[in-house]
Amino acid sequence: MRSTNKIAVFVVSVFLLAAATGIGSRVAADDRSSGCDPVGGGILTNFLDSSETLGTATGDLAGGLGVVVLGVSPGANGTTVYHVHHHWVTVSGDTISFNDAYLTAFPTGDSGKVLADYLNEVTISGGTGRFANATGRLAAFGAVDLNKGLLTLRYQGKVCFQPGSD
Repeated sequence: MRSTNKIAVFVVSVFLLAAATGIGSRVAADDRSSGCDPVGGGILTNFLDSSETLGTATGDLAGGLGVVVLGVSPGANGTTVYHVHHHWVTVSGDTISFNDAYLTAFPTGDSGKVLADYLNEVTISGGTGRFANATGRLAAFGAVDLNKGLLTLRYQGKVCFQPGSD
């Protein structure tokens, strides 16, 4: 009986995996046919001072980036909300423009270390080169060590290009 249960679990798992993969492929294909590309990668930055970071991005939007903190305010349940502006230059020299965004920092049990999340994502609003007239959204989350001035994030989202821009 246990072998039968294991086989049933295996078959159901394979079916669910195949279904999920098919759905994911269809969504990615739909995005591409509409001029949108899924993107993802990582971000490593250092605080230059209390209001500015500079670092690198890996993955689909690889290059250099910086963030300027425009304001800081207390959020709900002990969080801190950072109003920020991003500067991003890809390795090919194109710039990506973003609307100002809000990064929420969640306290941890370790003094000076917080978890960070763009709860409302970050909106792409154009740029230069390939990103001229581009739109899209990025979700990002990660960790910040305020004592050492380090920030690490993982980003994922999509970039939509105008015909002829890529």
